[in-house]
Amino acid sequence: MGTGKKIAIDIGGSHVSACIVDTTRPGAAPGTIITRSLQAGGSAADIISTIAGCITAFKDTATDGIGIAMPGPFDYQQGISAITKVGGKFGRLFGLHVRQALQDAAGTGDQPVHFNNDAHCFAIGARHILGLSGEKAILLTLGTGFGSAFLENGELSKGPAGLASAAFYDCPFQDGLADDYFSTRWLLNTFQQQTGVMAPSVKAMAEQYETIARPVFHAFGGNLGAFLRPWLSQYGCTELVIGGNIARAYTLFSGPLEEQLSDLPVKITYCQDTERCILAGAAMAPALPEPAELRRTSQPLLPVSITNNSEDTYTVFPSFHTDHPVQAGYASLAAAIKEDNLLIIDGYEGVLWEQFRTALHQALLSHNRTVYWYHAGACLQTPAAIHSMLEGYSGTPDPVFGKRFDGSLADFFDAEKLSLIQPENTAGLHIIYGTGAALTGIKGKLLYVDVPKNEVQYRLRAGSVTNIGTPTYTYKRCYFADWPVLNKHKQSLLPHIDMIIDGQRPDTITWMEGDQLRASLDVMLTQPFRARPWFEAGVWGGDWMKKHLPGLNPNEVNYAWSFELITPENGLVLEGSGNLLEVTFDMLAFHDNHRLLGKAAPRFGTAFPIRFDFLDTFNGGNLSIQCHPRPEYTLQHFGEDFTQDETYYILDCGPDAEVYLGFQEDIQPAAFRGALEAAINEGTPLPVEKYVQQFTANKHDLFLIPNGTVHASGKNNLVLEISSTPYIFTFKMYDWLRTDLNGRPRPIHLDRAFDNLYFDRKGATVPDTLISKPQLQEEWPSGKKWQLPTHPEHFYTVDRYEFSGEMHIPTNGQCHICMLVEGHQLDVTAGGGTQRFQYAETFVIPAGADSYTCHYEGEGKAMLVVAYVKDNYC
Repeated sequence: MGTGKKIAIDIGGSHVSACIVDTTRPGAAPGTIITRSLQAGGSAADIISTIAGCITAFKDTATDGIGIAMPGPFDYQQGISAITKVGGKFGRLFGLHVRQALQDAAGTGDQPVHFNNDAHCFAIGARHILGLSGEKAILLTLGTGFGSAFLENGELSKGPAGLASAAFYDCPFQDGLADDYFSTRWLLNTFQQQTGVMAPSVKAMAEQYETIARPVFHAFGGNLGAFLRPWLSQYGCTELVIGGNIARAYTLFSGPLEEQLSDLPVKITYCQDTERCILAGAAMAPALPEPAELRRTSQPLLPVSITNNSEDTYTVFPSFHTDHPVQAGYASLAAAIKEDNLLIIDGYEGVLWEQFRTALHQALLSHNRTVYWYHAGACLQTPAAIHSMLEGYSGTPDPVFGKRFDGSLADFFDAEKLSLIQPENTAGLHIIYGTGAALTGIKGKLLYVDVPKNEVQYRLRAGSVTNIGTPTYTYKRCYFADWPVLNKHKQSLLPHIDMIIDGQRPDTITWMEGDQLRASLDVMLTQPFRARPWFEAGVWGGDWMKKHLPGLNPNEVNYAWSFELITPENGLVLEGSGNLLEVTFDMLAFHDNHRLLGKAAPRFGTAFPIRFDFLDTFNGGNLSIQCHPRPEYTLQHFGEDFTQDETYYILDCGPDAEVYLGFQEDIQPAAFRGALEAAINEGTPLPVEKYVQQFTANKHDLFLIPNGTVHASGKNNLVLEISSTPYIFTFKMYDWLRTDLNGRPRPIHLDRAFDNLYFDRKGATVPDTLISKPQLQEEWPSGKKWQLPTHPEHFYTVDRYEFSGEMHIPTNGQCHICMLVEGHQLDVTAGGGTQRFQYAETFVIPAGADSYTCHYEGEGKAMLVVAYVKDNYC
């Protein structure tokens, strides 16, 4: 059972105070307060040592934890300093993980250490010690900086509307920010400018130079009143409490302050015991909450080690064997870096940085290394600045669509702050870590932590990670801003990575040497391989995949999609020494897009052009009536270089399965729109068949859906969607009056759809031009090759091979994307490697393979679908 006592620490600009506070009696006088002089402009090691000394002074007292009041800006959740521009004070702490440094220096063991804003601590302590009774109180700490806190009915609040950071310090005032005017440095600088006297402190101004200092204090009070007046009025403030060192000179500035506020119903209190209030509040302030969950999904994590699957069936965790070792666990990584003095650990969005850092730190302690951690996140632009920068991209009003941001990851960071991370030349291991850590320009061994896109989304949904530089997330921000800049950043780092780390498992890692990663990619660019698929539920989803694909969670409500090969979101799993490490698919293109794409590389660069995915409506529902944007619309509105041209290959279907495709001959666009608007506004069901044609779906049919074509899959289909890679640009027109899995209306995009629809794709034109007519191209004793022609708008084509025994296929300088659509399993050999692929598994033959041989020994004929870019589009 706890003691109720905590060590409370107040870190100020000139000294550190500490005492024991009995939190069961918050209004009681604290125990003995000790004070240590602090050189806030000194080295990080000296500052940490001073604070740690205050902790160890109470080591013989049984306590439940340590509460620390710290001026901002500061990451109070993680314990990381972000303080800059405060007269040089605490500058050497910038980016430092202060909590970890203190825990190590003071040897706190398992005792929790919690940080809170000093002004918030003042408010919490003052509530009990001063007996605040007002409904709405504003509390200020005037000292090294301009601290502020807000209470509503005794509880901390965010204060008046319009405060970007829930504080006053960064609000505009006159020619700068409020912190520039209501702090010690303004008083001292202004006093020197007006009198020529350099006072050592505000106390000296008030006591030794009172007469000549009065005009400066008078201006200070008038400015403070002018600044506070609109905020107090807006907030409905009933009590104003002013504390901090400057408050001791209140008799010199209170007159003009109170004159400015004289007509407001505000009680003003000047606190002369700020330190006691802060210490009491530091002990009593609750620890900031941790995320309730790390990932929100029913899907399993990639296992650390390969599992022997005795069945030759579809696998949800395919891997590519490499002769290079994949290491597992933080202990092995710590052993590999224990002799280093400086490391850069960069990584993708979605890394659980604090869990990663804590685990690696503990592993390094076993090697008796002193480790200092510096977080690159302290260098980010403010959330408001990032929001302004992205306003025309991911910040548009449309909840789904934005425009691809064309900047870089460096644009999210403050260049001046990046230069402030300066590990000191002291013994120990100094680690600069976090997304963008390499942007500091500091040279050291480079480690990179990768996280698959599906896992990023699971963590975003759980709230355990956020978009870059903001406290919230949207998938839209990821797609249009975060991922494009992070991909560029990863590409620039790939040749220089010394160690690659798979950070998708919260409790452990796998990793391998960077040069061995690049060597493994070299081999992969000559051999067959699979991407790791992942699966998503949807309101129209079915149960075909649950019944046919082992390894899926059978309790999932349904599965709508399988991301078989949607390369912006798929990963590649390397298996070495029995352990599994996943990297993103785009690393192949970043490493050598010419060997991956061949003749298509000049056209598509590092963007992989073709995607394969499943749409499962077996015992499910119809997809929405929809279309996709025309190329020029896609470029203008979304910044995408090519559009979403699709085909539906019917892998399996029920006897009643249908596909909606193209308009009826008598389509009237205005009438169609009117019926759609009635569905949206009045809930009137749309008679879909009146406007859109329906076609019976049969196994191995290929329906062509170039941009601007109205379409939808009906229920009881398992569609293999062979498409161009863009994958979120679906304009829904009618969604059968249903909500999503969370009960919310699904977005409808009538204006966008009607800007892109081709109404001349109607009547007999549809079966003539939008249903592929297989053409026999080649025949031999054990097989045939059919071409399944696509629409002229499609930049890719589809072949289907029907064969038994062995068959040889040249790539002709193209990357081939393949799937076994009939038959049990297939052995494929290329580049000296042989891989076995099962029914319904998607695999890739890179252009660097030149050719590949397929061997089938099952019953009957195998059927292999192959898609690749048309030569005239290269």
